[in-house]
Amino acid sequence: MSYDFSDNWFSANVWLFERFLGDLRDRPCRLLEIGSSEGRSAIWLIDNIATHAASAVDTIDVTESERLRHNLATSPSRSKITFHLGSSDVVLRKLPLESYDFTYIDGSHAAPNVLEDAIHVFRLLRVGGIMAFDDYLWDDPNYHNYEGRPKAAIDAFLRIYSRRTEVLHRGAQVWLRKKSPAVPVDGNFMVSSTYRPIPLWKRASQRLRVARVTILGY
Repeated sequence: MSYDFSDNWFSANVWLFERFLGDLRDRPCRLLEIGSSEGRSAIWLIDNIATHAASAVDTIDVTESERLRHNLATSPSRSKITFHLGSSDVVLRKLPLESYDFTYIDGSHAAPNVLEDAIHVFRLLRVGGIMAFDDYLWDDPNYHNYEGRPKAAIDAFLRIYSRRTEVLHRGAQVWLRKKSPAVPVDGNFMVSSTYRPIPLWKRASQRLRVARVTILGY
């Protein structure tokens, strides 16, 4: 049997997937997608990125169309694809934390849903893993979305998580890398989680020494 696709919103961005995910080829990896549609992107990931026998792709959608069911069943690597039927805000809570090498958000176009998906997905992504948003510039005047467009949610996420992400690409899609978390040490000063803070007694002693020099001159 052959695949049955009615549209192709994916191929124009294949170069980004090849650029940022190429290092995962032939290595054990775990990939996650929100928004299965007809299965084109999930099948491409299996055929071109998750090529190792131990690799896997999880894909989530609120509907399971006949085309999606047919296409996933037709893939020679269908055993490596797990389809989760349900709302992403429910399914994502059941998946293991920090276990994915790549996460792709291409589901709801409503800003609150996109932001919620991003926050959930970020927890599931390994440090060093890649995260991608589709539809960053999407704005269809025929689509009455009173809760805002994806761009508002993505921009908010990037601001809030700016210390924990590295933006790799910003265009019709946004790609980023998850960095090690930062931890507060003094007030708003942030350092890497690998930093070992100075003990409180030692910092107090240093401050007294500075004060003495300032006042007494020695």
